[in-house]
Amino acid sequence: MAVSKKDLANLIHQLPDKDIPLVADFLKRLISNPLDANIPYDEEELSENDLKAIEQAELEFKQGKTIRLKDIEHELRN
Repeated sequence: MAVSKKDLANLIHQLPDKDIPLVADFLKRLISNPLDANIPYDEEELSENDLKAIEQAELEFKQGKTIRLKDIEHELRN
C-alpha cells in the first residue's frame, strides 16, 4: 500500500490537536534515524490465527479493555 506525501498530510490534518505532539515526535524520530525508513512493508498474508487475534482485539476495544493513549504517551516519554 503506497501512501503519498499528500495522503499523509491529509491524515495529519484530520488528527485531533491533542495528538499532534505525539505524532510530531514520532515523525522527528523517524526522520532522525533514516535506517528505520528502509524497513520493508510486510506483505505476508494474514493467517487464521492473525485474523482471530484481530477479532479478539476489536472485541476488547469495544469492551473498553484497552490502554489509554495518554498512558502509552506517558510511558514512551518517561
